[in-house]
Amino acid sequence: MRVSFNLSHFSLYTQMSDKFEYGYTTGSCAAGAAKGAAYGLLQGTIPESVDLLTPADVTLQLNLLHRKVGDGFAECAVRKYAGDDPDITNGCEIHVRVERSGGNGIRFIAGDGVGTVTKPGLQVPKGEPAINPVPRSMIRQSLEEVLGTSGGIDVRVTVPEGKELAKKTFNGRLGIVDGISIIGTTGIVRPMSLDSFKVSLLCGLDVAEAAGHESVVLVPGGIGEAGFKKHFEVEGDQVIQMSNFVGFMLDESVKRGFKSVILGGHPGKLTKLIRGDFYTHSSESEPANEILINLFKKAEIDSAVVCELEESPTVEGMVEIMRKHNKLDIFNSIADDVQEAAYRYVSSKTEIGTIMFDMKKNIVGTSKGFKVWQKRL
Repeated sequence: MRVSFNLSHFSLYTQMSDKFEYGYTTGSCAAGAAKGAAYGLLQGTIPESVDLLTPADVTLQLNLLHRKVGDGFAECAVRKYAGDDPDITNGCEIHVRVERSGGNGIRFIAGDGVGTVTKPGLQVPKGEPAINPVPRSMIRQSLEEVLGTSGGIDVRVTVPEGKELAKKTFNGRLGIVDGISIIGTTGIVRPMSLDSFKVSLLCGLDVAEAAGHESVVLVPGGIGEAGFKKHFEVEGDQVIQMSNFVGFMLDESVKRGFKSVILGGHPGKLTKLIRGDFYTHSSESEPANEILINLFKKAEIDSAVVCELEESPTVEGMVEIMRKHNKLDIFNSIADDVQEAAYRYVSSKTEIGTIMFDMKKNIVGTSKGFKVWQKRL
């Protein structure tokens, strides 16, 4: 494959000749804006664009917006470009104001729309702006490249839309308040990449570990989380959304040494594990209906009920049919099957349990492992 550059973004052409647009991270935006502002401090004018070498060893040409130089300060902005990646920050502006200070070294300040860390366990210490280590290093390198290493510099990063954007992220549950995080490990956003999303999920495990929790509850999404919090008293940072990455989050939970891992969610999602689907997105994992029908038949459910179940287009419909016939207890054994599938996947001594909720957040079934965990609450 070859890479070609197009001003402030570049394209990747695969051997299939499909074209995908790469983008760049909020960290690259902040570093580029910092570099432009540094030129403003040094020369009294800010250029229209700067070149930025990213950790991926790719040089970006970034256009600088809202350029302003004043007495002892300079500021400008870079507009975020996410390429073909579905990134909520695409198009937002990352503003950086660089100002000489009376101290030594570089001090990072959270402007409007940039979050502040309020919990331990993340890459950035509690009380600091939510500017991750690699972007901090990139900003520092940009400033030192232009201004050298002597004297003190205050760097204020602002994202005008940040507070609203943050509502669409996991920041609140991670203890990052009042804005988004400035992130990125390579400086580059890969098109349609799931990597950054998986990394954001890991932050939840890191926070739970730092809080000293011995167990975590992994849920695919809102149904599992709301159901769990409705019925059980657990710390908010103990319940972690895993999206479709069940296998990935199980592995990472085991690596972190959690004593127990509880899987909670709708049977339409969790039952897929019995088939060996530990990435449960519908693009790669078929609906769970057939799995459940086979399990119902194996349990010798009345044939007339099975026929009724086969007519249901959704797993939620199957749950309602089994409730109508007073046969919801079978979901306890299905929860046991899910639990055993998870045990086989991780091959670990970590305790695993399963709980299933319907769409109304009612408990449908629980596994033996979950019942053991529940007694310890």
